[in-house]
Amino acid sequence: MNVRPTTDLARHAILTIRGARHASTVPETPKLELGRQIFVYNHLQKNHVVYSLTKALKNNKTLRQLPFNGKKSVPRALRKDHWTPLATLTFPSPPIGISAFQRLREFRRRHELEWTKEHLFPNEKELKDYENGIDVESAKNKRLTEKQRGKKKSRERRKMTGRKLMDQKPNSVADMAFVLGRLAAVEVGTEKGTRLGLQGEGTGAPVEVLWNDLLDAEYAETWSGNVVHGLMQDRRPQEVLVEDAQEQASEENAEPVKEEGRKPDKIIL
Repeated sequence: MNVRPTTDLARHAILTIRGARHASTVPETPKLELGRQIFVYNHLQKNHVVYSLTKALKNNKTLRQLPFNGKKSVPRALRKDHWTPLATLTFPSPPIGISAFQRLREFRRRHELEWTKEHLFPNEKELKDYENGIDVESAKNKRLTEKQRGKKKSRERRKMTGRKLMDQKPNSVADMAFVLGRLAAVEVGTEKGTRLGLQGEGTGAPVEVLWNDLLDAEYAETWSGNVVHGLMQDRRPQEVLVEDAQEQASEENAEPVKEEGRKPDKIIL
């Protein structure tokens, strides 16, 4: 029969008492469910836009969202001082948030792959500069041969195209307005091509969007009525979910209130 020494029992008792003494009496903050929020970040220099289900950006997952548009277009490692919050989307349930997260990433990828030069350069001057590639009349380019001019022209075109494809901030804001608008769409058909495949489509689910700069919301033409806008410095995104969880917990734990001092009504037969 194994018998524990007295010193071990005393040590275990001391640790138990010490743990109970220093135990926190503050109730734990409700944990946020994955998918209730989408964090949108914007690159300060190149205007990249990435989506994340967590508040902290992960190195590999973030770099996987950046397209390769030429030399030095994708960094070797993530520098968090180059990224700033663009917006935070808060959904009523995790399935709706995860479904919207998938659609936003799909639309962003389509913007990067399905493009034309007229779409990238809507301004006539920009389109003309893209077609010319280089200033042929400059003294520096006049000394080049025809072959050297062609190589330099194609190189400059790739740089201009890469800069335009990296700038996804206006497109991302417009995509957010479209996806959130589908949640409030009243008439959603069942035919092929009429539905977006979004969880909660047509249910009118409310969504709160907190912006780092409220003027960024103007990149979209219209916003649906189920979207509520706000500023991040006025209200932190976590407060929305914590308040909802606390209200729900208080309602569940609330006991029925008994009215004292009131006599029962007489029953007349």
